[in-house]
Amino acid sequence: MERSWSREASEALDAYPWNSPAEKAKARAEAELVSFGAEVECDDLPLPVRRWLKRQARPRYVWRGESLKVATAAFEADLLSQALAANGGSVAAAARALGSTPRIVAYKARKYGLKKTTTHKGASRNGNL
Repeated sequence: MERSWSREASEALDAYPWNSPAEKAKARAEAELVSFGAEVECDDLPLPVRRWLKRQARPRYVWRGESLKVATAAFEADLLSQALAANGGSVAAAARALGSTPRIVAYKARKYGLKKTTTHKGASRNGNL
């Protein structure tokens, strides 16, 4: 059964970088099959398409006239803050996620005044560095 599509879902399906027309047709059929509403919405699209859409919706950095040094520091602080939050404040886990070392992440967290959790010989300590 052919269903109607919302404009957003149709545009997302067309914009996604498909490997082949057959893959796109399969995703279209799958979305129509799982849709409960009157029309197919973005939430009905396959998971890879929804994840891709989410990445596309992220706000891009807007330059406001600051120096490269200031802009880079702001970006780095924001990235570290997100990595620490996503890993429960654990420096070691954030370092693994960032492909860095706990020592570097701890140093930069102190530098930017970010909250973290450190573990020393089995004990944990919450602090604002």
